[in-house]
Amino acid sequence: KLEKAIVNVSAIMERINNRTIDALQALQKEVTSLSQVTLQNRMALDLLTAKEGAVCIVLNQSCCTYIDESKRVVSKLW
Repeated sequence: KLEKAIVNVSAIMERINNRTIDALQALQKEVTSLSQVTLQNRMALDLLTAKEGAVCIVLNQSCCTYIDESKRVVSKLW
């Protein structure tokens, strides 16, 4: 009886693990897509504001755009 319970718990844990991996992989895809859109938007803004010195000058701020491409959301699962 105990052995069967352990097997059941193990199966449940495996399903939870698989669903967690699936969810994190989906999040990684969204993060990757969002970073691409962010970079495209920044490039478009810089192009549109190039005459004035780019978007940072127009906003009167010091700007730095950093896109993290390490894929750390998923890489720690394996």
